[in-house]
Amino acid sequence: MNSNDRVIPGYGMGAMINGTGSVWAQISPGPTMSPAMPPESTPNVADGLAGLFVAAALIVLLAAMILVAKVYDLSRKREEQAGSLEARISNSLLADPLLSRLPVVPTVRIPLWRGRPVIIAMTGSVPHSQLRHAALEMVVREVGRSARIYRLEDRILVDPAMARRAA
Repeated sequence: MNSNDRVIPGYGMGAMINGTGSVWAQISPGPTMSPAMPPESTPNVADGLAGLFVAAALIVLLAAMILVAKVYDLSRKREEQAGSLEARISNSLLADPLLSRLPVVPTVRIPLWRGRPVIIAMTGSVPHSQLRHAALEMVVREVGRSARIYRLEDRILVDPAMARRAA
């Protein structure tokens, strides 16, 4: 007899090597839980509220994104209009032979909301007060064509030394 035959069939190393014997399942019975209440057939109210909250948050987020896009587009249009008005004022100043050689520069700001005045700041220096008045009158004529409400800020300095340097 060989050593494998001496082992009781179904137990030990011989059974594992030869594949003889039976296998017993070792299952421990766990506690069985009987349901205290039958499962509810109605949907959970908290799940419905969570879904509603997510939907409302998405709607608010979408509205905020649309508002930001509209404000950005409006500000871009206002900047474009301000640049156009600045160019028209500068071109009218350059077209006048008396004012074309003077360092007078317009700066235009158009507010985001309607009903607010367009702000035109004129900066620079001129040798005589008559030239300052002529520059401001030209700006008023040019702005009056396009803007109904505007505010002109006069930052033009009268520098008599400019007349002596030019002569």
